[in-house]
Amino acid sequence: MLNKITAHLNQIPILTAVAVFFILGIVIAYASAIPFFVWFIWCALSLVIAVWSKEKDALFSFIFLVFCFGLGALHCNNYLFPHYRHNASLNLQHSLPVHIEGIIENDPAYSARKVSFILNSKKLIVAGRDYEMKGYIVVNVFKKEKFAYGDSLILEGRLYRPFNFGGKSFSYREYLKNQGIAYILSVTKEDGIVFLQKAQSNRVKAFALKAKHTFKSIFEAYLWPENSRILSGIILGERQNFPHAIRDAFVRTGTSHIIAISGFNVGIVAFVVLIILKALGIKRKPRYYLTIPLLIMHMYAVGASASVVRATIMAIIVLSGYLMERESQITNSLGLAALIILGANPLQLFDIGFQLSFVSVLGIVLLSGRIESFLGARGNPVPERPSAVNRLTKTAMQVKKWSINCFSVSLAAWFVTAGAIAYYFRIVSPITVLANLIIVPYTSLIIVLGFSLGLSALIFPAIAAPIAATTNYSLGFLLKITHWLSSIPGAYFYLPR
Repeated sequence: MLNKITAHLNQIPILTAVAVFFILGIVIAYASAIPFFVWFIWCALSLVIAVWSKEKDALFSFIFLVFCFGLGALHCNNYLFPHYRHNASLNLQHSLPVHIEGIIENDPAYSARKVSFILNSKKLIVAGRDYEMKGYIVVNVFKKEKFAYGDSLILEGRLYRPFNFGGKSFSYREYLKNQGIAYILSVTKEDGIVFLQKAQSNRVKAFALKAKHTFKSIFEAYLWPENSRILSGIILGERQNFPHAIRDAFVRTGTSHIIAISGFNVGIVAFVVLIILKALGIKRKPRYYLTIPLLIMHMYAVGASASVVRATIMAIIVLSGYLMERESQITNSLGLAALIILGANPLQLFDIGFQLSFVSVLGIVLLSGRIESFLGARGNPVPERPSAVNRLTKTAMQVKKWSINCFSVSLAAWFVTAGAIAYYFRIVSPITVLANLIIVPYTSLIIVLGFSLGLSALIFPAIAAPIAATTNYSLGFLLKITHWLSSIPGAYFYLPR
């Protein structure tokens, strides 16, 4: 029996199997009240048995995966019950006037009413007494002030638990909890901010954010105001000022992943970087070496959400495979990406962004090939020799194959994510498959234009104006297509909440 189970497990790529069992452990620990020491004993015993059985392949493989299951549970349990100095261990029932010392951990988001950022707390001051404190806090400052990533400061305000608004399928408090955030600090006093130091930060991340701000300034200078906000959302992850009506149109057509900085955006960035480096005459392997740190910088610049981290890790694995002249396995890459993200924060597993990002890629891997075969795109290779078929027929066959491939990918992604989207967002969009076939390739062109505009404005400003004009009209056409698709009868419908 054990041999049969192990034989089936051995057919699964190793990192994929490890990730699956690690995830199962997280789920069980999250849903149960099993204490930490039980999982610790589980891991210790399974590790001892695995070492003892290392000569017996079947038993070793099975016990090792059992250990991974326990490790996931142990990790989640440890995360759910933080150290007593962690701010999540506070038990505030009402808001509390406090002073908090900490360091700004992300790029502050500015809106008309407030500035918001995440503070990595270091010290809590209540009624004149200091307490060491750890953990992240969302800060809302209701006054005009300039902040930057890495600023060390003391803030005076009211500390409170997040309000639990959203609905049956979404809880804002749970959403923040999954990000490792338990409290919000509201700062309203004019003298409630004391800056201690400037730019105490990760230099790579600071440089990436500086590049982001430079591109944002270029977009604001060269593009129409609405188009500047849209392009900043698509390329730079700036969503706080994204026009609501346009955001709704993307949601209704099932193409909101374009403005959420997903794996699609990361793939286009990698493509643009490789093309530029090739145009500069840089050889193949050095191109890959240079692309990897640039992708990491892009990840920092756009906010390092689960989908961006996943796509960046997978892209780095693929590029590393090229450097080592080894073909990477996509499911192993997906498993490694999941392990890295969940290793940092196991509660990311319950975040809708994490779920949609990984499920969509897994759906494409498992289903798109089968859909292609069903539609007849596989098994009919395009002849390589021009003499075998005239050029017009050959081109038609290539277009047909490409169209079926795109349709299969879009259908597979929609099929595996439609249920989760319906549950969380209460919307079903049958138009999604068609919309992605049209909007995704077109948006790729716009991303290329956006990077071209930013680079030309920095290097050769004389050609920036015509590129900006092309980008403006291209964005206008994108909005018309999106609104037209969302207005088709039956394109989408909302579910009762």
